[in-house]
Formats: sequence, structure tokens, C-alpha cells
Amino acid sequence: MSIEELKSLLESGRVNEDQDVIRTYSDDWTGRYKGFTSTVIFPHSTDEVAKILSWCSTNQVSIVPQGGNTGMVGGSVPLNGELIISLRKMDNVSFSNTNKNQIVAEAGATLLKIQNLASERGLIYGVDFAARDSATIGGTIATNAGGLNVLRYGTTRRQIISVEAVTGTGKIIGNLNGLEKDNTGYHLPSLLCGSEGTLAIVTRAKLQLWPEPEETVAILFGFNTIEDAVNLTEACMTANTEIIACELFFQKGVDLVRESYDLQPLWDNKNSIYLLCEFAGDSGIFDRLSVNVLGKILQTHDSVLVATTDRERQRLWQYRELHTVAVSQKGIPLKLDVTIPLGNLPHFLNSIDTICDNINPLSSPYVFGHAADGNMHLNILQSEPNVAEMEEEILKFVVSLEGSISAEHGIGRAKAPYLHFQRNEDEIRLFREMKKAFDPEGILNPEVIFSTGN
Repeated sequence: MSIEELKSLLESGRVNEDQDVIRTYSDDWTGRYKGFTSTVIFPHSTDEVAKILSWCSTNQVSIVPQGGNTGMVGGSVPLNGELIISLRKMDNVSFSNTNKNQIVAEAGATLLKIQNLASERGLIYGVDFAARDSATIGGTIATNAGGLNVLRYGTTRRQIISVEAVTGTGKIIGNLNGLEKDNTGYHLPSLLCGSEGTLAIVTRAKLQLWPEPEETVAILFGFNTIEDAVNLTEACMTANTEIIACELFFQKGVDLVRESYDLQPLWDNKNSIYLLCEFAGDSGIFDRLSVNVLGKILQTHDSVLVATTDRERQRLWQYRELHTVAVSQKGIPLKLDVTIPLGNLPHFLNSIDTICDNINPLSSPYVFGHAADGNMHLNILQSEPNVAEMEEEILKFVVSLEGSISAEHGIGRAKAPYLHFQRNEDEIRLFREMKKAFDPEGILNPEVIFSTGN
């Protein structure tokens, strides 16, 4: 195997062997997963990706596809010296020529770049989260990212109309026809979305855009019981079609955010639980909210903040969106992204401190997330030296509550040993057979989703 041979197949400058450059691609941003590689490859087109994968398959060279490298489960890190294919240079975005409500994006385009282009036509892209300026569309497709607005727009899978991708053997598959109704066999967008780069590398996608709402209102509520927060979440989901986000977080996390960013206290810290709800639709949202199920709460509850301007909304969102960075500034957390059915969410949240304390009294868990769909982000500082035990116990607990061990970050390498908690032997065998059909040499993201032991 000779990298010089690969270089000869590509335009100049596509292959980088400078270790100072490579170092920024070898580790993930959480600091928990540190890899190594000799080479990072920067294709500029689908055809170049095809050439690279054809060469890698022929020479049995393993690769790790990478977008913004903002993942949290080790899915884009070359832990065993795999080559990295970075899609960052493929970042073009444009409106569809055949449908004004669709956008065509290369895999390396950031979420923010897509959102900015959509806004030029008074449209929005349905997926949004704090890492919008660095996360790429290819990465969000690979993990079926959800984010803040799943309640209204669904996960990434719902946004994809068509995809173009390259299999592990270098074959280009898919199309960008943008047809909602195209029942010609298996649906590649659905299959590749969430496959974490183990079946093929998505190079371009045609995405659905949505009308931009006339008005957006954010309301922050303070509570002292989880049950009250969950009850309000259920009421908002049942009675209000204009709700787009419902975020849950706690005083412990707010204290950390305030310490890091010098923000003002909320209601003099008299509450322990916070629920941030955002509503979007035609003008007059607050008037409509005042007469529906929220009306009485808005009139009588004494811990309510209402934001109707962009600046006011951004101020409230800081308390939620800065959690991830604030926790990471304190150390390298064990990150567990899980989903719990709403009815079981209070039991999960009331139990998690005890579970962590029983395993390691020095551990410090922080929980926040998307209340409406039960997706909680659990960040545990000082989990060492009991990381594996803590991970296993918490994920078993999640499954016992009919939840999912991975909500929107994928399985990656981190959760591969626990896939059998939720998928039976026949399902895992079928998954492996599917991978072999797309990637017979097993070069695409080895050890992601499937660990050696399952």
C-alpha cells in the first residue's frame, strides 16, 4: 500500500500528511476520544470520494469519514490509525432548480450555512442545535441528528428528500431528483440516515425547507418538581400546535453556566428545575397562548419569563445552550445521550444521582435535554475510574424504562458494546449483512455500531 499511488489518482493538495494539521482531526472535541492517523484526505467532489474508496477497498485500507468532528461517541475518530476522509472542502449549498422549497447541500456544508441560505427566501431548515456553526450536514445525516425542533419538524431523516452517496467499494448510488413520491425500491435516504458512515459516505443531499414563522415567542418557567415540568410539557404538546421546542434543565447546570459566562441568576435561584418552551407561527402567538391551557399558568405562576424579540429569546436560550461547553470546561465528561418515554422521565431523573453516587460518590452528573421527546443529555464529570460500570448501569436502567441507549448522537464506538441491550442477535446479524453488501471489505468506520464482541 502506497499513499503516493492514492495521491496520483487525485488533484494536487487533496492528501495531507502534516502531523500538525492531522492532530486537529485525530481527536474529537469532547477530549475523551484521541486517535491517530498518517493521513487526512480532502476530496472536493463525489467522483473523488469514489476514487478514494475504490482504492481503499482494493488495498483493504480502513477509513473514517469525518464532517465537523462534533460527535460525542467516538464515531469520527481514527482510534486504530485509519485514514481520515474529511468532507469539509465539499461545502457548496444552492437552491434546487426544480423545487423552490428544497436546497442541495454537499456533505461538508455546515448547518448554519444551510440555515442562512434558506433564510434568504424566508424559509428555514428544520434541524437546529448549538453546534450549528461547525456541525456539517453529512455528519447530521450520519447520526440522524435531532436537536431543538424535533417536536415540530422531526429529526434529520424527515428533512432528507434525496441523497447521493458512495459505497465502500467506490460505487456512486442515489440521486437528487427531490421527489417526495418515488417508491422505486428501498429508500436510500432513510437507510443511510443514521448509519454513521458504516454503509456509504453521503456526499450530497437534497433537503426539505419549511416556511419561516411570522413570530417566535420563548417562555421560561421555573419549577421545583420534575413532575410539574413534565406535566406542563405534556399539556403544551397536547393543546398547542405552535410549540416547536421544550427544553428541560436544572439549577445545578444553570449554576455552572453562570459561573462560566457571568449570567444573571434566574428568580434569585428559588427554583430547581427550568422548562424553556418556544412557540412559532402567525403573529399574535402570546395572545393565543394566554387563552389556551397555558393561560392560567401565565397569569398565576410567579416564575415566568416571556421573550418576544430575538435578543430576549437569545438571552433565555443562553441558559440552556451553554450547558455543553460549560460542563466541558470543568473536565472531560462521560456523555450519555438517551431517550426516555415521557411517562417514565420523572423516575429516570429522580434516580440518576443515586445511581451515579452508588458507583462513584465523587461523580457529578449534569442533565439537560429535549423534554418533549424525552431525549436527555447526561454529562458525568469525575466518572473515572468507574466509567465502564457507570455507563453499563445507566444504559441498562434506560432500557428497563423502555428507553433508547442512543437518541441523536449515534452508537459510534462508545456504545457499540451495549448494542445488544436493545437489539437482538437476529437484528444485529441482519445489520452486519447489510453492511457487508455495501462495504464487503469492511473499510468504512470499522468498530462503529458493531464492536468485535457483538
